[in-house]
Amino acid sequence: MTIEMENFLYELKKQAGQTHVLKDTYESLTPDEQDKVSNLAPSSQPMPPEQHKTIFEWYEQMQKKLGIINKT
Repeated sequence: MTIEMENFLYELKKQAGQTHVLKDTYESLTPDEQDKVSNLAPSSQPMPPEQHKTIFEWYEQMQKKLGIINKT
């Protein structure tokens, strides 16, 4: 694997971690606050739970296809 690919996976993993924090914070909001966040977001912007799901699926798929075992 190239250093560029390793760097990309590293950054993707960091992004996945950040989306996890954002999802947890979003979920701690009241339903009214979640509605406000949703209404003020750009129309093409998925909400944090969807972002979290998408990025973790992407990261896990890349690990699987590249034969990487996550040792945490």
